[in-house]
Amino acid sequence: MSKLPAKFLELLEQIYPQPSVYKQLLSTFCQRPSCLRVNTLKAEKTQVLEELRRANIKFQKANFSDLTYIVDNKYRKQLTQLPAYLDGKIYLQSLASQVPVLVLDPKPGDSILDLTAAPGSKTSQIAALQKRQGILYANEQNKPRFFKLMHNMQHLGVLESEKSYDDYIKLILDNGIVMPYKQEIKFDKILLDTPCSAESRFLESDPKTYRYWHIKKVKTLVSTQKRLLKSAFAALKVGGTLVYSTCTINPYENEIQIDNFLKKHPNAKLLPINIAGLKRGPILSSFQDKPISPELQKTLRVFPDKQIESFYVAKIHKTTADPVQDEAAKNKHS
Repeated sequence: MSKLPAKFLELLEQIYPQPSVYKQLLSTFCQRPSCLRVNTLKAEKTQVLEELRRANIKFQKANFSDLTYIVDNKYRKQLTQLPAYLDGKIYLQSLASQVPVLVLDPKPGDSILDLTAAPGSKTSQIAALQKRQGILYANEQNKPRFFKLMHNMQHLGVLESEKSYDDYIKLILDNGIVMPYKQEIKFDKILLDTPCSAESRFLESDPKTYRYWHIKKVKTLVSTQKRLLKSAFAALKVGGTLVYSTCTINPYENEIQIDNFLKKHPNAKLLPINIAGLKRGPILSSFQDKPISPELQKTLRVFPDKQIESFYVAKIHKTTADPVQDEAAKNKHS
């Protein structure tokens, strides 16, 4: 019998009612191998792989990224003692965590906002794909986490200054719900990797990972996500792309959250997501008697296994401006 919270297991069974799929899913709440991403701001891939070979560390390339490698946890300590790790040439980042930035598809010259950025895993991934060319704002509201973000950006070569900004990146310590309304700039692309209940990171063997999970907490998070989505969309240029992502399984934080957002924002349109090499989980058409628009089939659920955790990603396009609401919201928060 599973040690995970009973209410969570009930929820999981409602999402995945097929007994064989549900059983398969239960087996994935386990410790996964370490994953490293080559930081191309500081190193070439061939250079990093040669260092791994010299250290006799076995690795396997991820299916969906040419810069990501899977390493057995028995090598983790050795990995973190390598010069490549100590110099910021590699960064340990879970497989699924890298998917939202690949969906965002940062390009040199883009203006980009990472609204809830700490500790900076995705921020540094964006910067590497942009080759530090363009504009990148990274916001974090928690002060200790903000300084962790700053440290990581300096260590990984994203931030070339001792300050919290340079000509490419600007780090901001602010509440993500109000921060976008304070900026004069509108962004080409925005990443909202939102605070969530982190259900996909539960480890059955570690009660600390799920001890504080509760339906009431999920409801509070849903409210926060709703407000973050609204403010992020307000900061997006017409024609721009907003990527919303969570590391949770809960439909109220995923399909239902995005479905409700689309109903209230007629100038928001979902774009299809195609990442080769990822196993997709089913997108729900209804949940607990709540119908979900067929449009949501364009979003992505990463189906977990013993290498990758579940993740949910939606790619939203802004078709037209909404100046009246944007200006009213800006005045409210100014």
